[in-house]
Amino acid sequence: MAVFRSRTSALFLLLLVLLFHLPLLFSGRELEKKHVHGADMGLNSYRHMLKMKSLVPASTCNPPPTERVGSLPLVHRQGPGSPLLEERPQRRNSTLIFLWDQPRINSIRRSLASSSSSPSSIGNDLDGTNLRIPVIPSEGGREYVVTVGLGTPTRDLPMIFDTGSNLTWTQCLPCPTQGCCPQIDRCFEPSKSSTYSDPSCSPSCNYSASYADNSFSYGYYAQDTLTLSADYTFPNFIFGCGQNNSDGFSNNAGILGLARGDYSLISQTTSTFALIFCYCIPPTYNGQGYLLFGMGALKNCQTNQYTSILPDQTKPSWYFVELLGITIGNQTLEFSELVPSSSSSRTIIDSGTTISRLPPSVYAALRDEFKKEMSEYPVARQHLPSLGLDTCYNLEGYDSVALPKVVLNFDGADVNVDPSGVVWRESDSQVCLAFTPKEKENDQTIIGSTQQRNLNILYNIQENKVEFGTGSCGS
Repeated sequence: MAVFRSRTSALFLLLLVLLFHLPLLFSGRELEKKHVHGADMGLNSYRHMLKMKSLVPASTCNPPPTERVGSLPLVHRQGPGSPLLEERPQRRNSTLIFLWDQPRINSIRRSLASSSSSPSSIGNDLDGTNLRIPVIPSEGGREYVVTVGLGTPTRDLPMIFDTGSNLTWTQCLPCPTQGCCPQIDRCFEPSKSSTYSDPSCSPSCNYSASYADNSFSYGYYAQDTLTLSADYTFPNFIFGCGQNNSDGFSNNAGILGLARGDYSLISQTTSTFALIFCYCIPPTYNGQGYLLFGMGALKNCQTNQYTSILPDQTKPSWYFVELLGITIGNQTLEFSELVPSSSSSRTIIDSGTTISRLPPSVYAALRDEFKKEMSEYPVARQHLPSLGLDTCYNLEGYDSVALPKVVLNFDGADVNVDPSGVVWRESDSQVCLAFTPKEKENDQTIIGSTQQRNLNILYNIQENKVEFGTGSCGS
């Protein structure tokens, strides 16, 4: 009997031990499982769980989940929603994209040594409630396309969307040079418009526009009705009529200038839109973003923080802001501690640059932290040095990946970069950190379109600020 009681007590003690350790056993397995996928409880606040399939372009265009009254569609030039049908390749041409990007960077660096015209006066009226223009991606430094109309009857023209350009110009017929307008259906013919007129020019009506990649457009100033929607038309809009254009613009009709110069779209529509516009760039090239103006931007482009536009006598038409640092995971990299130059925080927000350029010391610190955060994933056998991407991972076979959160720490605004803007997917075996270093510490820091994805970015030039909010551009 004593032996039985002894065995019973032993079994009882064993059962208690098992019951005590069972939760720990399953907890350990669960933590191990989560660690494999990079999302243990201690990292949730500093990481995104990103589904790999969200980085793979689809064959159909995804409109924004929320319809914004009065917006114009913004789409990728090579995406399924692009008006440029022949620009839709089987896969994105990254080499071409980055070949376009670097010359633009070089041009910005050179241009900062020259002067520019001052922005036009600011109007007081707000309007644009019922206007929305779609924004669609294009190639390289010319990734995103928006369609607007010129003339009467209206000629719809897909143009490159560019916050760094002042002049809006389009290819025109007739032209004296062979091949100046390879796509006849995307060329404007003044003689067929009943509202066309020649502007009063002094001293000359000719313009010359040259770009970083050695592309160019030469022609004359013209004047006609600009149509953004049925409700928003602008008579006597001044634009450039291209007569000698390089082939660098491919099948786009021209450039839609959204900088602050006298002849930009923003300055010429001041009395209606009061120098206010907003856009959201889609996170993938099959998505559809939007472009809004005036009251429509204020009502339909939700933002919750802002940073000031900095004055710049050299290039007053560009959008300079102050970027104080970058946070990756739980580490903040402050420019003041990493870069000796006091002007290193001055940054351009530019829709025409694809990948953001950082001071080399800041980029090196960002890359090192990214490597730490991604240490559980296999490094790619080949990186993409020709594209400027030197930190890549092989994520074949992963359904999801835990990416470190990246925050742009502007003066007054901490902006979360969308996961699609943290990495550049060339293939599942080459998923790379989507930032690159500048050549020199004192070169211009630029926040490009990749890091602007799926953000509402509102330019309120009247109040001299850029506002930020979470966008909803589709995926």
